[in-house]
Amino acid sequence: MMSWMKQWGAAALSAAYLGCATYAPVERDERQFASAQIEEDFGAFIHFVKTTHPDLSYSADLDALDALTESISGSFDESMTLRDAWMAMALANPAFGDAHVGLRRPVEAIADYEKQGGTLFPAPMVFDDAGVMRIGAAVPDSLGLSPGAEVISINGVKTETIVDTLLPRMRGETVQLRRLVMERYFPQYFWIAYGGYETYVLRLRENGRTRVAAIAAADGAGQEGDAAFIYETLPASAGYMNVKTFNIEKKDQFAAFLSDAFAQIREDGVDRLIIDLRENGGGAHDVSDLLMAYLTDKPYSPISGIKARITEENIGRIPGAKLGDVVAVPFRQTVTPPEVYPLRFKGEVYALVGGLTYSQAIAFAATLQDHDIATIAGQETEGPANQSGQVQRMRLPHTGLEALAPIYIFIRASGDRSRRGVIPDIEIKHDPLDPMESVRALLEATKAPRE
Repeated sequence: MMSWMKQWGAAALSAAYLGCATYAPVERDERQFASAQIEEDFGAFIHFVKTTHPDLSYSADLDALDALTESISGSFDESMTLRDAWMAMALANPAFGDAHVGLRRPVEAIADYEKQGGTLFPAPMVFDDAGVMRIGAAVPDSLGLSPGAEVISINGVKTETIVDTLLPRMRGETVQLRRLVMERYFPQYFWIAYGGYETYVLRLRENGRTRVAAIAAADGAGQEGDAAFIYETLPASAGYMNVKTFNIEKKDQFAAFLSDAFAQIREDGVDRLIIDLRENGGGAHDVSDLLMAYLTDKPYSPISGIKARITEENIGRIPGAKLGDVVAVPFRQTVTPPEVYPLRFKGEVYALVGGLTYSQAIAFAATLQDHDIATIAGQETEGPANQSGQVQRMRLPHTGLEALAPIYIFIRASGDRSRRGVIPDIEIKHDPLDPMESVRALLEATKAPRE
């Protein structure tokens, strides 16, 4: 397997016509791993997934998975960097058919690179179904780029090559979800494959013309600190709440946000509330339950059954089970909201979902739908309503990369066991270059006749 840095060097030389002679990667010493070490890590990764997941056949074709892992094993270079090792082993990721399963991107190495002063690709990207790459809507003004401009190449590497390199290494249930994951974390994945640069030269196509733009990575630094939670009162007595995560580490912050937001909702006389979950990749039910308490006073259960791998973590909950067993049982975990909640919302609730709504955000949306707490709008989630969960992590012995696998498969409260996502009650197309268009469309579709 050819080193990705060697491939990049060849691509950079062939791209001299762009008129920028200096976009060499920022040099840094990187630890090298022997092929035997990578082989051992890869074996540990696959073994961990197979012995942790309660039923890999739920999302994966086991024969195809075995054939793929066999082809990956033994293909490693004699010496590889951490990034090279991830690129090689992550080829197994799509075969699991579940974003909760696979080899996690090397977040610690990325953080270490940034701590040392390294900068990542500074512009947000969006990809359409054909793999066309465009500048995202949230691009910082400091970069001088136009949202929606097509990106033909970055530092001489064609968009098609970048997509063909990264997409086969993404985790996720569908090709579309894997594309969205690649889009969401594009700066990090680009660094893994091609390294970091102080300057990025983009060849762009916009308004029927092509142009070259050189952007300094530092000009986009610090632009990713978007608020995790946003509330705004809109015209016509409507409220808009964007909840981008249910991360357990943000539980206290979320609780404070909700208190302030629902006080504002009460003060402004809001009677329609849109909860936007399109960017929410999940988290913990302890966090989503905080929001649910503002929406209903009725007991609810997010699930009706489970399939579980028995571990030290859950063995006490299932009588007679032994470590390593897999059991499938009806299971209702009822949550009872506080009977009295001064700021509880009494109006119409709409949850806006899309392809990137995932994990606990899917479970939350499905619970809203199954208990008639809210109307679901948007586009069907790419992840299934019956999610895997309680993800376990294993650090591989040599590289320290993290393997992921869940110990549960959850069945939604309605009992529907299909592999479909959460299907909206009101279908509204999402425009990544104008995310608020969906909000405007939903407000129009749900306004009262008097308005």
